[in-house]
Amino acid sequence: MTLKSAQHTKTRSILVTIIVASVVCYCVGAIFLQVGNQVNQPTPSPTLTGSPTLTFTSASPLSLPSPVIFPSATSTATVTETWTPTVTYTPFATRTRTVTATSTVTEIPTETMEPPTATNTIPVDTPIPTQTTNP
Repeated sequence: MTLKSAQHTKTRSILVTIIVASVVCYCVGAIFLQVGNQVNQPTPSPTLTGSPTLTFTSASPLSLPSPVIFPSATSTATVTETWTPTVTYTPFATRTRTVTATSTVTEIPTETMEPPTATNTIPVDTPIPTQTTNP
């Protein structure tokens, strides 16, 4: 048992050493890439850029009774309309049914009253039963 335990410990230490060495190699490679990129960059040359400075000085006061009006520039914007063509979908007109009224003549039956007619009836004599005795 102790032989297997010692063998496992040795294997672990070898694997940890390989992992640590590979991490160090990755770090050194990243450093070389950064240094190599900085070497290939062109050296910046100084350029002079000047910006004009404006200084405003006030005019000496005048002894005129009226105020002095300085000219000023006004800008006006001009609106220019531009036509942009657009495609518009227009569906075709569909047929619609139109209802037309037609008149039809229907006859309504009416009752007509006929005048009563006189009929002659003959009265029929009906025999009246009588009571008879048998001897």
